[in-house]
Amino acid sequence: MVDKELLAEKLRLLSEYITDLEEQKTISLTDLKENKLLRRYVERTLHLAVEACLDIGNHIIADLNLREPADYKDVLAVLTEAGYLPSAKLADFKKMAQFRNVIVRDYARIEPEILYAILQKNIADLRLFARAIRDSFLQE
Repeated sequence: MVDKELLAEKLRLLSEYITDLEEQKTISLTDLKENKLLRRYVERTLHLAVEACLDIGNHIIADLNLREPADYKDVLAVLTEAGYLPSAKLADFKKMAQFRNVIVRDYARIEPEILYAILQKNIADLRLFARAIRDSFLQE
């Protein structure tokens, strides 16, 4: 059985990170390139959001005794296989986990263009993840 209180708290944090990122969508690529504090804020907030998704996924997998994921990308595959995430978006969800690995392992080389593209195109994937998990586990 999934711990609904824990899940609700993690989803609340994820929602906060998503809102923070959405507030930055109007920045320009030039601003992101020239303002290292802004760039680091966006990078770290993306990192926190993706980590929240993976943490949520790992809790669900453990609580429901689903198959053990091989790596971070596989966490999202396991949730998709179990029907909690839409299969049509699995490739996009896996890219989130790949980005997490880049942030953690190769943090000095994250190009502002990549951050900008994610900010403009992929925040909806985080929102979709949150909604899918909320709908699956927290709807009464």
